[in-house]
Amino acid sequence: MLGLLGAIVLAEAIWAGVTYWQNSQKKPEFLVYHVCLGTDPKLCPSDRTFVLNQGEDALTKWAQRECAGYKARRIIVNDGPSNCNCSLADVTCATEY
Repeated sequence: MLGLLGAIVLAEAIWAGVTYWQNSQKKPEFLVYHVCLGTDPKLCPSDRTFVLNQGEDALTKWAQRECAGYKARRIIVNDGPSNCNCSLADVTCATEY
């Protein structure tokens, strides 16, 4: 009986070690959006994803939807070109930081 219990404990310890090692080998996943937050998509730079500016938290709500499957998100906002009347942002979704 004691030998069977010891074998079970040993098997569980091995399984825990293998699982820990596999998880530590995973690379974090990142997804980056280059966003233009404005009122007219024609005024935004063409290499940006347009997000309609519908109030103070429009970009935050958009990022929550786009990053739903990720653990973390980071939003960095900068002023856009003067003729754009917009803000440019980089939104990063990540499995971990």
